[in-house]
Amino acid sequence: MEEKLSGIVLSGVNFSENDKILNIFTLERGVVSAKIKGVKKAGAKLKFASEPFCFAEFIFSRSGDKRTVIGASLIDSFYPVRENIEKYFCAGAVVEFVKRFFKESMVDEQGFLLTVNALKEIAYGENHLSALVKFLLSSLENSGYKLSLDACFVCKKEVGDRVFFDYRRGAFLCEDCFDQIGREIHHLTLRALIMAKDDKLTDNDEFTKKAIKLLDYYITNRLEENLNSLKELVKFF
Repeated sequence: MEEKLSGIVLSGVNFSENDKILNIFTLERGVVSAKIKGVKKAGAKLKFASEPFCFAEFIFSRSGDKRTVIGASLIDSFYPVRENIEKYFCAGAVVEFVKRFFKESMVDEQGFLLTVNALKEIAYGENHLSALVKFLLSSLENSGYKLSLDACFVCKKEVGDRVFFDYRRGAFLCEDCFDQIGREIHHLTLRALIMAKDDKLTDNDEFTKKAIKLLDYYITNRLEENLNSLKELVKFF
């Protein structure tokens, strides 16, 4: 039985001498695993289809739950992410998030579109860091871990110049409502989060970087997960 799916390669592991097992996030079937044969050989026809970030229309031979890639038509390789170390780790954080928080074989069209758009913006856009912030905020919300950005979580008023973040609730608090649990952040870090979510570019990368550090802190402490690419990215800051 043959099956045609549009998908993005999240990762691959070596299997036997020349084969790999791929993890592919597909539009139609969610995250699936598939064997791809002979791709470690020099000049392998489908080598491109085994590379991380490869966005292609895959053709599978399927027997029950087991899939083997037998063909692929490239849609986008997002090649610029391989030419810039920050972009590479931004793209890596995107696919790692999908692997950790998108359940296998569960269809998530919104999550798929978020992933494709994030990789496009990271590869070709004007600000790869803002693109990553936007993806993480939208995907956290899509996964049930939304951060409340619009106002103080308690009194619903503007937070002012002193802002406090409570990772337990994914909430930002004003000075009057702060209950001594959480930590103070710069108000421009919150602004960078809001601007990225609203798809507005900021001319101050310093606070976009602080926003990424805050999201890493939130994912580590609230979701109890470590995204290795995100950890590597913040080392450059």
